Amino acid sequence: MDLISSGEGQLFWQISFLFCLLYLGFWAYALFDALSSEFRAAHSKLLWVLAILFAPLIGTFLYLSMARSIRKDKRNFNPSFSKK
Repeated sequence: MDLISSGEGQLFWQISFLFCLLYLGFWAYALFDALSSEFRAAHSKLLWVLAILFAPLIGTFLYLSMARSIRKDKRNFNPSFSKK
């Protein structure tokens, strides 16, 4: 009996591995973004980092969907096309 044999199980593990890599990328992005951002409230950074570290599945996607609205350095698109 081979440990890794070709068949229907191999495709499942390959897809699972790709999803894990994708999730790990989201997790790392959320963690580094939370650590490098400034928030309006002083304790918000600590709470987001704890949420990302201790509840990684929920904390990562909550941060990615909600944290942009509570950050201090909110970027506005304000182009100036007039020549001076």
